[in-house]
Amino acid sequence: MVMTTTAPAATALARRLVCVAPNASVDKIAAVDAVRLGEIHRPQVLSVVAGGKALNVGRAAAALGMPVVAVPVLAGHAGAWMADQLAADGIEARPVWVAGETRECLSILDRSTGRLTEFYEAGPQIEEAAWSAVEAVIEAAVAEDPAGALVVVSGSLPLGAPADAHARVMRIARGAGARAVVDVGGRALAGAVTERPWLVKVNTLEASEATGLPQGGLAETLAMARALRDSGAAMAFVSRGVEGAVLVDATGCGWRIGPPPEVGSFPVGSGDTLMGGFAAALATGHAVPEAARRGAAAAAANALHPGQGRIDPADVARLLPDIALEALS
Repeated sequence: MVMTTTAPAATALARRLVCVAPNASVDKIAAVDAVRLGEIHRPQVLSVVAGGKALNVGRAAAALGMPVVAVPVLAGHAGAWMADQLAADGIEARPVWVAGETRECLSILDRSTGRLTEFYEAGPQIEEAAWSAVEAVIEAAVAEDPAGALVVVSGSLPLGAPADAHARVMRIARGAGARAVVDVGGRALAGAVTERPWLVKVNTLEASEATGLPQGGLAETLAMARALRDSGAAMAFVSRGVEGAVLVDATGCGWRIGPPPEVGSFPVGSGDTLMGGFAAALATGHAVPEAARRGAAAAAANALHPGQGRIDPADVARLLPDIALEALS
């Protein structure tokens, strides 16, 4: 039985999404019958998107009707293609251009096993002046509507970016009066949390590494989320893959979200889509727990088709009634 707790719509906590993608990439998903080492493969390309975690978040939110501004670092011919694709996805791009070529990331689906093998390029070098330009673009985008802006920065950094780049984005957003979200692991997460983000969104492995607590079941995930909140975040959202997610909100209440009623074959980008769906639900006035449930429906929809964040709102609506939302003691 699905247990669902809902709250009436309230004033929107966000009106527009500002997605910061320091290490954007052309993301491809391709499939082969089987991966055989040392042999030639002729893959079927299933999807090509303007990717990087933050752009996946933005694409999902835009598909659900939320205004999105993207701040990607782009380079070369691939970067020009990325800018065109963002426009086609309904995302307003304000890129910072650097020398070189935007990276490509390839995910190969082995149909015989259902497993993905991924190849991620490093991306172009970024100079100090370019990073200063990124910060200036973020500041300008947030200044247009500070109270309504939700700033999301996620994923890896390009070569040459400051080590505390994620924390600096948190500081810019907080200083302007905007809400800030960070999705990153390792030392970058530890630094970002010190800037008191509105939300930390990570998976269980990243949460375990950040808190030193063990991965496990629901209780262990809840403990990690509470620890992240105790570290400085106002809220913590820990995704559990096909088992759903756990949220600790600003009041300290824990929530179990999911699991999804259907498990799709294309999970790449589902964590990003969770965040995009969450943001879009906030923009339509839903309270945080219900927005998290709607984010989980978007994540489940993402896994049904190739293409990170490329979701069908009809799939989201169909899956939503079977997404559980349960308060945890």
